[in-house]
Amino acid sequence: RDAGVPLYATPINGTLRNMASMTSSAVMPASRVAGFAPRRTTNARVVRRGAVAQAARDGHVHKAAAAPPAPIAPKSAEAIADNLAAQTVKTGVMPLTFDVPAMYRATAESVQEQLMENWNATYRHFHDENPKQAYYISMEYLQGRALTNAVGNLGLTGEYSDALRTLGYTLEDTAGVERNMGLGNGGLGRLAACFLDSIATLDLPAWGYGLRYKYGLFKQAIEDGVQKEYADDWLEVGNPWEMKRETQYPIGFYGEVVDGKWVPGANIRAVAYDSPIPGYKTKNCISLRLWDAEVAPKEFDLASFNACNYDKSMRETNLASQLCAVLYPGDATREGKALRLSQQYMLCSASVQDILARFKERGNTDWSKLPEKVAIQMNDTHPTLAAPELMRILARFK
Repeated sequence: RDAGVPLYATPINGTLRNMASMTSSAVMPASRVAGFAPRRTTNARVVRRGAVAQAARDGHVHKAAAAPPAPIAPKSAEAIADNLAAQTVKTGVMPLTFDVPAMYRATAESVQEQLMENWNATYRHFHDENPKQAYYISMEYLQGRALTNAVGNLGLTGEYSDALRTLGYTLEDTAGVERNMGLGNGGLGRLAACFLDSIATLDLPAWGYGLRYKYGLFKQAIEDGVQKEYADDWLEVGNPWEMKRETQYPIGFYGEVVDGKWVPGANIRAVAYDSPIPGYKTKNCISLRLWDAEVAPKEFDLASFNACNYDKSMRETNLASQLCAVLYPGDATREGKALRLSQQYMLCSASVQDILARFKERGNTDWSKLPEKVAIQMNDTHPTLAAPELMRILARFK
């Protein structure tokens, strides 16, 4: 079996059909979120599908449409240029110089405002409709550049190009300084990214889950004819596309069994960072949720630290920094194998906890109905711990 193909998927078209069959038809009715969604250019074609049209005919009104309207992001080149100028004061750059990287940051913030309208409306719509939703868990994603993908999917490439040109920049140069997200490196990651793009474009209710690697896999350089590998610095200047959430879940490691119950020996918190995944010429905008590892202040052993027992006091902190440091750490040693397994467990445990929390958030109380509302797609063998972790949580807590 090709390592780039999910566990029960065949060719990509068959897999997408499989994904569609796993979810219910509560798609985003385009006509029901006009207050949130971008206006289209006159030559833009909004993709219509049978399920979308049927949802509109059946009168599935998105409740968010009745809420107080949010400020509409600008859509004309002139208004976008004004918005870009306003964004420049938020980039943290001193006003004497404003180079292309700084303009990229301002442009990303502007596009993020455009996506927010659809992103929030999509989340609210699926919350209200409570469909069966697919959750895609993958150790890696090879996303590519978010800026050009976002403005293209929004149908605003021409407008942003014209707006930047009036300010003395070009869209090509501005997009060229974007640092690719260090979340994947090959076919498996690209497959996962394509799945999310396709899911969003097909108006399917789905989310993606992964880990927020600080240094990616590696950054390549050729020196004196020899390949050198360095840490990927993609987060060095921050990521304008992500939003840190208050959502976090406890993840336990090591420990022992006491009176038939597992007592972890180390505890960290998996903290959620969300990035929008916009569909192509549709108002559907799903989420890629990445988990970062942190240590809750109450878990920090201050007494040991003040007693100069730094190894003991920093145990959880060191573990957290290792878990999300690098994609695919070396596993030639027992320690490397243990770290890879710990990464996979963190991804699976946090994702499963989040999936079950969303099941409850949408008003579901009958756990026997979980298969009618949740489908979990595991990309390759890395997330297979999701199955036993789901059973552990349901057996102990639900």
